[in-house]
Amino acid sequence: MLSPQLSKRYLLWDFEGTLAARKGRYTSALEAAAIAAGPAFAGTADFIRPFLSGAFPWHGAKLAHPWAGNADGWWSPILAAAETALLTLGMEPRLAVSVSKRSRVDLAGWQVDTDAVEVLEHLSALGWHHAALSNFAPELPLLMEGLGLTGHFDKVFCSGRIGVEKPSPAFFRYAIASLAPGRALWMIGDNPDADIAGGQAVGLSTILVGRGSHEVSLVAETLSEIPEILLKEHRQ
Repeated sequence: MLSPQLSKRYLLWDFEGTLAARKGRYTSALEAAAIAAGPAFAGTADFIRPFLSGAFPWHGAKLAHPWAGNADGWWSPILAAAETALLTLGMEPRLAVSVSKRSRVDLAGWQVDTDAVEVLEHLSALGWHHAALSNFAPELPLLMEGLGLTGHFDKVFCSGRIGVEKPSPAFFRYAIASLAPGRALWMIGDNPDADIAGGQAVGLSTILVGRGSHEVSLVAETLSEIPEILLKEHRQ
């Protein structure tokens, strides 16, 4: 068993694409809400997707945004783009507004990685603590609770609530400072830029999930490989 050098040692985990995934991402949630309003909107995801390009905060060059603590503000440009897509498809204006709002929090279609819970529990037994660090909507804590993941995490750091996106060093430093007197040691995620480059920029070790190779990061093809990687690295 690992013997902690500090009171708590933290692993920072990305959420979407690492711990859980939804096929089609938000576009699929919007299409599903539209289909619930009328079956004629089935099969419209490819039409909807271009309208959403650039609508999310992490799509822009500026990684900070003014909506910290303001969920409605965070969603406003996204729902505006969604409404435009639905109106272009011929949906009645009031219905387009209603459908867009219903797409905000949708548990349907989400799947937790088959290894996630077992790996989190195994690492907890080895003395590690977990925190989520994700570019995501302000409702991330509610989503994680609905998926049964909340109990495994001490903290959930969500860009939609904090007001800054990965790979901004400010987001990582906010999380690291919030975890004191423990210490964040590793960033684990599936995005080479947001998770790996971002984590390394503030001095974290990193594990890239689901990729064949990476020049400067350790790689785990699946979550199940992560405990052995950590055991090996902390024996050295």
